[in-house]
Amino acid sequence: MPRTFSSQAIVLKRRAMGETDRLLTLLTQDRGKLVVLAKGARRLTSSNRANLEPGNLIQAFFIETKSLTLLTQSRLLFDTCRIYQNLPQEQALKKISHIQQILEIFDRLFVEEFIDEGAFDLAKQIEHLVLNEQNQAGKIKTRLNQLLVLLGYQDIKDTQYQSIQDYVAEISEQKMKSFDFLNTHSHS
Repeated sequence: MPRTFSSQAIVLKRRAMGETDRLLTLLTQDRGKLVVLAKGARRLTSSNRANLEPGNLIQAFFIETKSLTLLTQSRLLFDTCRIYQNLPQEQALKKISHIQQILEIFDRLFVEEFIDEGAFDLAKQIEHLVLNEQNQAGKIKTRLNQLLVLLGYQDIKDTQYQSIQDYVAEISEQKMKSFDFLNTHSHS
């Protein structure tokens, strides 16, 4: 019999599947990173459609199946698009690129179906800083470094890396795709 569960989640990334479905990577509060299938989420009439944008914080409802976990419903807790709407276009694009980098870092650092206590809340704090604060790169880098240490990685100050992006690329053994706005070694 399929099991159901619910969790808060940050949408890390999404990909089209078939004609109407969406494959999502979520960072969940209770189970860490999950790859789930949202059936029909690309339909214009889908109640989940707008909720499943990268960066959004949702309350998600799932059914575990033998193959992929299914996302059945979602409730929007925080809409990142609201932040962009009130900004001039250049600032909005900059903010979007910053949040994309943070989401990519989260995707690389968190492992599937496991999460350290406090890591989800720290991830939410980091995302909040990126979305709501101006010129907070120092605070963001400090929190990202705290997240690295919490997840069992070495403090960036004890490595040869000059940027968090380079360090995460080395950890994940894959070049980062997003633009690096956190590119200095200092943690002011």
